[in-house]
Amino acid sequence: MKVTLTVETDELKLAQLLSKFAEKYRMTYKLNRQARGYRLEVELNSDDFGEFMRRMNHLKGATFKIEEIRGGGLLDKFNVSLTRTNVDALIGKEAIAKTDIDPIDGGIIKLSGELWLSRPADNAIIKEGSKVRVIRTEGVSLIVEGANELNV
Repeated sequence: MKVTLTVETDELKLAQLLSKFAEKYRMTYKLNRQARGYRLEVELNSDDFGEFMRRMNHLKGATFKIEEIRGGGLLDKFNVSLTRTNVDALIGKEAIAKTDIDPIDGGIIKLSGELWLSRPADNAIIKEGSKVRVIRTEGVSLIVEGANELNV
């Protein structure tokens, strides 16, 4: 597996950790100095990843951020998609307009048993009782478009 991190720490401490870890485990690394800290590219066995991260956490005063993980172990076996949560989970859902929805004043829709402020995606007025589909959020309003029966 290949892991890319940005690291802010003492160069000597980081070099010692990488050297010792590479001796004991099958790991190769490339360390590049950046304006702030270092960019570290590591290639190691996915079984050793947890131990590597544990040792990185023991570097006193160090901060690091994992930028990218590629391949190895379960990453090769599963294609995991992110689960949308909160208002992001509402995008693509269909609802019923409880009032007329116009571009200036907006309107109200009922979605999953809750009432939401909404505005049309275009300048068209959506009539009360019409089916709508949420296409995005803007602040506390859901932006909707009319949902015709063929797309259900």
